[in-house]
Amino acid sequence: MSIKQLKDINKNYISQTFEATVLMSDIKVKASKNGKRYADVIIQDSSKAMEVKYWDYEENEEFINSLSPENAINIKAVVGEYQGQIQITIKQIEKANMDNVNIGDLIPTSNWGIDSMKNGLDFFYEKVKSSHMKKLIDRMIFSNDYFKKFSTHPAARQVHHNFYHGLLQHTLEVLKFGYTVATTKKLSERQIERLIVMTMLHDWAKIIEYKALPSVGFTEEGTMLGHIFLGAHTTLNVINEIEDFDQDDKLIILNGILSHHGHLEFGSPVLPKTVEAQILHQADKMSGDIESIMSFMADQENEEDTFTTKLWNMGTDYYKKGIN
Repeated sequence: MSIKQLKDINKNYISQTFEATVLMSDIKVKASKNGKRYADVIIQDSSKAMEVKYWDYEENEEFINSLSPENAINIKAVVGEYQGQIQITIKQIEKANMDNVNIGDLIPTSNWGIDSMKNGLDFFYEKVKSSHMKKLIDRMIFSNDYFKKFSTHPAARQVHHNFYHGLLQHTLEVLKFGYTVATTKKLSERQIERLIVMTMLHDWAKIIEYKALPSVGFTEEGTMLGHIFLGAHTTLNVINEIEDFDQDDKLIILNGILSHHGHLEFGSPVLPKTVEAQILHQADKMSGDIESIMSFMADQENEEDTFTTKLWNMGTDYYKKGIN
């Protein structure tokens, strides 16, 4: 059985075998209780990325290790179920004929449209009037060194905005949410400028933390240091290169970047200490949570159950009947 896209797979396919052309974007080799090595593999096409099992890794180790994220593969796999969740197990893998494959068709991509997103970013850029803050985002967002990465990188490995242009879409969502709150609560123009700058930079270092698509996962630097430290550290270095950067703006922007996860136990080394930082945290959480829920519901929209399965990072299932 062939499928058009990975997102089409649902519980109606359990016990069935399917064929598909996908990218193998990441692989983690593990060992079972009896010591036999197997692989958790992340495969993807334009509709979604998913983790699947490959139990025959040991027998095909050399071949599997020769594959790269830039090379499409043809797979034959069976759909199963484990602890109430769909589990895909690969039975056969072979290299695809790249003459018949467009890699762009196999990479999940934002549906917002890159031109529209660039216009949105320009809208908020024009709200920043202070020259020192404008220089900061000019160097870190809009420079030739960084803009392509910032506008194409994913914002996460799996949970939310884990697609091409994902970081840019997430940043724009946070900017929109935050700006709405800031203007509703009548923050000063200076506060709004700082909020815009810290929002643009809060996840900036994900261009360092995550590999560029079609690869999936963390870089060594990202694993060792994380995007919060990398973002604040780079921002501080750039600020120190800008003549007469206002000290209050410096402290407030850095606190916003460092505290945007909102809680020490969630990875922020400090708590939000300003209204701007608290708005950023809440807007960031809303963007990530809602995208996570909506993409999870979309993955299960073709299943007949009234509720989704439990979404692990939100701790609950979701009602589906009212979405259409």
